[in-house]
Amino acid sequence: MSLWRNPLLPAGFLLIVLGFGNWYTGRDKAREYEKLLAAGDLPTSVEDVEEFRELTPRTNATLLRTFQHGTDESTLAHAKLDFYQVVQSGGRILVLSGLFCAAAGLTHTWYRRRLAVRPITAARSA
Repeated sequence: MSLWRNPLLPAGFLLIVLGFGNWYTGRDKAREYEKLLAAGDLPTSVEDVEEFRELTPRTNATLLRTFQHGTDESTLAHAKLDFYQVVQSGGRILVLSGLFCAAAGLTHTWYRRRLAVRPITAARSA
């Protein structure tokens, strides 16, 4: 019986490869955005609100409520950082599930081979 005939082994190795890819990408990009946020020199693309004469304090409160936690760029950078941290943890989960599948496949293959050899040995000794 070939080792790769058990579907858990190729699936496990595929999950491990995909997981390491996600883990590495998430870690690399998260570090990039952490450095960008730590530097604090994010470009501002939105002009000062005071320059818009059409906006009243009531309009500002209604329209700009979503930007209360920071500037556009810092909010976007935090969102990207959070996304890449999720990608990184998802990669860890894929690696662990791939290791589990590969181990289960190897154990199953080993057990089947042992059962196939056992009756031949028992028949010879009798």
